[in-house]
Amino acid sequence: MKRIILNTVRTAAALLSAAFLILFIAPMAGGIVNIGNIAGSLLCVWLFCMSVKPVHRFLKKALCRFFLSRMLYRIVNFCFAAFAIYGAVVTCAMVYCASQAPAESSTAVVLGAKVKNSGPSVMLQGRINAADEYLEENPEAYAVLTGGQGDDEPMSEAQSMYDALCGEGIDAERLYKEESSVNTTENLEYSMQIIEENNLNGDIAVVTDGFHQLRVRIIAKQLGIKGNVGAVNSDTSLKYLPTFAVREWFALPYQVLFR
Repeated sequence: MKRIILNTVRTAAALLSAAFLILFIAPMAGGIVNIGNIAGSLLCVWLFCMSVKPVHRFLKKALCRFFLSRMLYRIVNFCFAAFAIYGAVVTCAMVYCASQAPAESSTAVVLGAKVKNSGPSVMLQGRINAADEYLEENPEAYAVLTGGQGDDEPMSEAQSMYDALCGEGIDAERLYKEESSVNTTENLEYSMQIIEENNLNGDIAVVTDGFHQLRVRIIAKQLGIKGNVGAVNSDTSLKYLPTFAVREWFALPYQVLFR
């Protein structure tokens, strides 16, 4: 029975790692290559090699013949195992933060994402759709649209969202544009200034991808935001979700230690 359970776990881990490896590689075909899909791909390859018994035996036999290669083998295994455990803990925290509903009629703070020459990127469009739905369901709420204009963007991210939401029938008087920020910390910091200057509701509903909500809450605490911070999550494509979620695994320690 123990052997059957172990083999079942190994098979499940091998299949899961192979499936996620495909998801990490897929964005690369579209030119998206970052620490998320690189680290995620390596983690999947390691897990696959450890899960497939013949492969694991071959690697162990080949690498454990000499002292240095044996030590390297053990160090690599330890690092990947620690990374996997860390990722699992962080992912659980991401899910928790993404599930925190905003207070009634909270001011929406819509975080920016890339604007292409053809219009909003897939990620930005997802946030626009989520903001539109939230504002429709909360007619008393206002929104701060955040994001400046990058060198490779035809307009500011805030302006792109403003145009799209107005096109969906959202009253322009409910929308405030914050066009100076270049990162998430500035998104929140400058948005809170607009909220205070215009006497808007200090409880905020952060509109972004679910994997981003944990870092948002950390930044909100760093900035001393006193109001309730709720989550309004956009529908992230499965094609991009693993890559950007793993990228957050690296962004979080940097945010905590160096911001």
